[in-house]
Amino acid sequence: MKAVSLLSGGLDSTLATKMIKEMGLDVIALNFTSPFCQCGGKQKDGCKHKAVEMAEQIGVELKMINPAAEFIEVVKNPKHGYGSGANPCIDCRILKFKLAKKYMEEIGASFIITGEVLGQRPMSQNSRALKIIETESGLDGLILRPLCAGVMEPSIPEQKGWIDRSKLRSIEGRSRGAQLDMVEEFKILNHACPAGGCLLTDKHFAAKVMDLIASGMFDVDNSRLFVFGRYFKVSKKFKLAVGRNAQENAVIKNFAAKGDLVIEAGSKGPTALGRGELNDDNRGLAMKIVAHYCRKEEPQEVRYSVYGAEEGSAHTDSIEEIDPSAFVAEDYKRR
Repeated sequence: MKAVSLLSGGLDSTLATKMIKEMGLDVIALNFTSPFCQCGGKQKDGCKHKAVEMAEQIGVELKMINPAAEFIEVVKNPKHGYGSGANPCIDCRILKFKLAKKYMEEIGASFIITGEVLGQRPMSQNSRALKIIETESGLDGLILRPLCAGVMEPSIPEQKGWIDRSKLRSIEGRSRGAQLDMVEEFKILNHACPAGGCLLTDKHFAAKVMDLIASGMFDVDNSRLFVFGRYFKVSKKFKLAVGRNAQENAVIKNFAAKGDLVIEAGSKGPTALGRGELNDDNRGLAMKIVAHYCRKEEPQEVRYSVYGAEEGSAHTDSIEEIDPSAFVAEDYKRR
């Protein structure tokens, strides 16, 4: 018997996968990478790295899927709405399970394993949401949740005897005590934090996302760029990312693509990247915003270039003339 497990790299999915693996089934793990994961800012701390590490530790094959474009479309127009930020949790889960179902059928597996726990997440892990997700992903009865199966109706794998229901757990709610006890039982080493994180739940990032959606500028590239730096809506169709430190300056500049406005203010000033409909007004405002963040005691020349096109430079003495807060995206308004 073969099963596909959704392995995020977090503790719950690792335990669920390990449990079914220990029952003697052939388990293939599936990991979805997302531009909105905030489990770790460094490559070796993130979910992708942890998924690889956990798959190797528990002895399962791992396949990576990066449906970034599909994620973007879900965020733009979620059928089941947003959570506390710009997070379309139910629609996101439906997308993942649809892709998992397709993979399950391709490899001849019989059901899906997930580390979900009833009542753990208010939007996507309540009884109603779990049922919606199963039905709309075409997986009615074929999703096994080993950590909370005992408090749910038996799934098809349990009904048909593919899985011994008596060996499944009855964890419910937001406490992680039971999972932490299982770490020693299943000898899980160097496990990730019990709960990961999604940038879309952050109200400040959500404000950026909603502004980009309203501007028709929300796509894969922009969702990655505007994670970094201070964000300014210079105009409806022109956005600016301003680095807050040397590391962000380098990252932001590395995102430059043809037609982008690159602004630099010397070795001690910020680097900024403007994207969208570039004109003299937008460029002038962007340069004043950058100048505002220069050290006042050390006036510096603010230089600009248009990536892949013209080059030029300019200087502004009017660093007190503009209030950057006037160009910050409005607070996120829940839909």
